Amino acid sequence: MLLSGCVTREPMTPPQTTLPDRWSHGTPATTTAPEPSPALSWWQSLGSPALDALERHALAHHPDIASVTARLAQAEARSRSAQSALWPALDFSAGETLSQRGNSGTTRASSFSGRIVQASEASLSVSYEIDYRGRNRALSRKAEADLEAGRLERESVYWSLSAELASAYIKVLTLRERRASLQKTRQVAGEILEHLSKQVVFGHSSPLDETRQKNTIASIDAQQAALELQYEQSLDALALLSDQPLVALRRMIEGSLDQLQLPIIQAGLPSTLLIRRPDIRRAEAALQAAHADLQAARAALFPSLELTGERGFSSAGLSRLISPASAFWNLGASVAANLFDHGKLQGGIDQAEAGQQAAVAAYQKAVRSALKDVEDNLAAVHWLEEQERAHRRSESAARESLRLATARHQAGAVDFLSVLEAQRSLLQIQDEGPQIRQARLNAAIGLFKALGGEMTAVPPLSIPSGVQGDYPPGGVQGQSP
Repeated sequence: MLLSGCVTREPMTPPQTTLPDRWSHGTPATTTAPEPSPALSWWQSLGSPALDALERHALAHHPDIASVTARLAQAEARSRSAQSALWPALDFSAGETLSQRGNSGTTRASSFSGRIVQASEASLSVSYEIDYRGRNRALSRKAEADLEAGRLERESVYWSLSAELASAYIKVLTLRERRASLQKTRQVAGEILEHLSKQVVFGHSSPLDETRQKNTIASIDAQQAALELQYEQSLDALALLSDQPLVALRRMIEGSLDQLQLPIIQAGLPSTLLIRRPDIRRAEAALQAAHADLQAARAALFPSLELTGERGFSSAGLSRLISPASAFWNLGASVAANLFDHGKLQGGIDQAEAGQQAAVAAYQKAVRSALKDVEDNLAAVHWLEEQERAHRRSESAARESLRLATARHQAGAVDFLSVLEAQRSLLQIQDEGPQIRQARLNAAIGLFKALGGEMTAVPPLSIPSGVQGDYPPGGVQGQSP
């Protein structure tokens, strides 16, 4: 028992990691850290019932969820198995044997000479290893840390799948709006071409202007085909993520990007990442498992001490088995120590130390990656908001430019090339609008993932008058300035 004083049981503490006091693109945070529980219904902040239905179905039926749940069940079984070594083992055995012995006392299977000996026995045996060196407790702590890592892995799968599904849904809405906008543009371009064709007949426009407009329409048709392909592929990706049939999924898609609420996320303190992000907590659990593994490897250097006890009955006949004369018992203690193993135990210690160093590096990398993710998405949230505001001003100016160019061309002040350039400029700006909105929503989702926290929805941003609607205002004819 004096050897237990030689066993080291130093506690595991996570490595020190330098964290900033505030985020570069956020305000100083004074709020306390939230509870480290996942916000599995965060997508409701976007205000889309269709997305809510898809998320709930996916998180209940997706194969990735089933797979990680099965791995968690394995970890729970391993934890129970490791904890069983801390308790005594109770075994029962019963049996009856017949043996034939010759006159010399040796067993002869091929001869019928000699006498047949019958023996019956039934016993209960108890064995217990005194864990003075802490090896079994270290293995139990390792199994518990592995179990915690399994729980956090499942949380990470929920966390990632819900965000990926939301991004895929937003992409589908974006492509659908781009398709609708392009179809509207194609209709207006066709009306302009029809108007030009009449002007060519009466000699008010040149055939070159008509040819240029036909080229514009052909470009729009080519872009429309490319968008149709992207839309179908995005639907396929969303069907795979949501575990929904494609036919049913088409009926579920509803709403528009402007109807989605753009959430505001409280960044909090950088130090809250250590308890909010499941991947960081999983890296910490892996570090705890590696530390327990190292303690178990070091404890294996010391002798093992095992106590055994047995109580039962043994007789020459089954009829006399349960009788006081047939009872027996024994108690024992055994010590086993390794004297020479050619470096096997020391190799196990070296391997465990290297595993702990790798876990420390993985933990530090997870923290640094989390800091980078938050900073990147905070910057995206800030600058994409500025980009969307500038884009709305640009779209409004492009609509007015097309209206003026159309009116001046009809008045004979400019040639049709001015109208064509204004039309192409507006077409490009209109196509960028849904993409910028998509990027803003994805940045909010990315910030949610980076923080591992909840989102708070706010009403959609107001859109200035003159930005939405068909162009040019007042139809194709327009008015003279």
